[in-house]
Parts: sequence; structure tokens; C-alpha cells
Amino acid sequence: MSIAFKIKTLVFTIVFFTFGVQCNRVFGEETQAQVTTAHRIDRARPPQELPPPPPQPHPLVPAMQLAGESYVFLRDHVSDYACRIVKRERIDGRLKPMEFMDAKVRHQKILDGRQVQRPSLYLHFVGPEEMADREVLWVEGTNGGKMVVRRGGTRFEYLTLDLDPAGDAALQYSRYPASESGMIDMVRKLIDVGTADMQYGECEVQIFDDVKVDGRPCKCVQVMHPRQRSEFLFHIVRIFIAGDVPIPVRYEAYSWPASDSEEPPLIEEYTFQDIRLNVGFSDAEFQRNYRDYKFRPN
Repeated sequence: MSIAFKIKTLVFTIVFFTFGVQCNRVFGEETQAQVTTAHRIDRARPPQELPPPPPQPHPLVPAMQLAGESYVFLRDHVSDYACRIVKRERIDGRLKPMEFMDAKVRHQKILDGRQVQRPSLYLHFVGPEEMADREVLWVEGTNGGKMVVRRGGTRFEYLTLDLDPAGDAALQYSRYPASESGMIDMVRKLIDVGTADMQYGECEVQIFDDVKVDGRPCKCVQVMHPRQRSEFLFHIVRIFIAGDVPIPVRYEAYSWPASDSEEPPLIEEYTFQDIRLNVGFSDAEFQRNYRDYKFRPN
């Protein structure tokens, strides 16, 4: 091994370690506890199967900076918000119909070292028909960690159950737990994945200005891994950050096409519409007996 190669490897190690320390200082221990989408296969592989080492500076650095700004803004300046979530996911190889739901989301709030507001979520589905009027309520640290779900739809619509957000019954309808449906969770997951991907090369990043989502000016960050490898979760990812405040308004991810003549298949897409920040929800709006909700009583 040449001296030049050793020096290059040492420099990369120092740069990557320093960047990781800075990320931990910004995002805190939260990212360590929530690495739900950045799992990598740990078994050893022959060297020729691994992606090439990363270039310096890594092309993901500007994207990670944007994600970091969004995360810090949501964490420090957004107590709660309301929006409509439009979601479409591929589950067990099948692309599900588009789903529409109105959301109320609360972030954790710490005051003088004491938690004064728990992470909380309420969802009311407005479509498709088989899910219309479904309700989901989850408040961290309550109800044994379970969410309350009213079935809605056209059959057994009043059936109300307590479900583990990460359990099989809940995840047959979603790629992720409902408790991780918010904007801050999306950004956190992207940071997890980006941090893992920065260990490798084969990463192409483009940032487009003046893109619009539902008429709202945005900045679009596109990340592409041209070659399919088990280290990478997606072929193409696009995240759209609003131009007026650093919040994500749309995210889409695609897998690798089966052939060059085919389009990349959609894995998942989420759009946040009609966003209202810092609404000031009452505690009652995150209780199952709230007057506007239709959950059956305990």
C-alpha cells in the first residue's frame, strides 16, 4: 500500500469522524434512538461487492446541511402543526392506492429540563373510501405505548382497537409506524440514511431551485445511487423543502428499474399540504374522548 493512499485514507477518516461528531451535536441522541430506516446488512462481503470509497468532499454534504437546518427548525421553532398528508406506498411489492388524511401533530417540548408536551399524533382519513373516517390517536408514553384506531371505511367502521404502532397488525397498512408519520420523523430518517450513505461513493446529488409543490416555491434535493447495492436503500430520492420556512413539503423515493427501458418504480411518496405551524392545540384534542372524535369509549 503506497504512502499516498495511506495519507488519503487517514484524511478521509478524520473528515468523516469530524462530520459525524458535528451531526451528533446538532441532532443529539434522538437520531441514535430512531435509526429505523438506515439498517445495513452487517455480514462481511468480498471487497469487490462494496461501493467505492467516498470522494472528498462528499456530494451529500450540502443535502445533509439542508436536512440539518430543517430538523433544527422543526425541533426548536415548531411546537405543533396541522396539515393534510397525501401518502402512497408500496407494501409487499404492491403499490397501494393514494391515501388522504388530516393530521394534528405535537412535538416534544422540554422546559427547564422537564417534559411539558409529549410527542402526539391524531389522524383522520378522508380517502380512499375503504379508509374514510378512520381515526388514529397516539400519545407517547400513554396507553401502554399503543395507538387507538377506529377502523372507519365501509365495514365495521366503529370498531376501535388499541394497536402497537410497530406491530404486524398496524404495519400491514403502512411502511412505517403511524407514530413516525410527521415531518420531523421524515427528516430524521433522511439524516440517518444520509449518514450511512456517506461512507461510500456512487452517489450523485443535484439541488434544484424554484421548484413548486402545490404552487408553493421549494428547493428540490435529488440523491441518486446509479448502481443497485445492498448498502443503498433507494435508487432515487427527492425531498422538497419549502422556500419560506425550512420544512419538508414532499418526499418521494424510487427503486432501481428491472431494465434500462423501464421507469424506476415508486417505493413511497408523501406530500404535506395546507400546513399550519404552531396552531396551539389543546390537551383535549389528543384524548380519545374529545368531542369531535368517534372512538368508542374504553
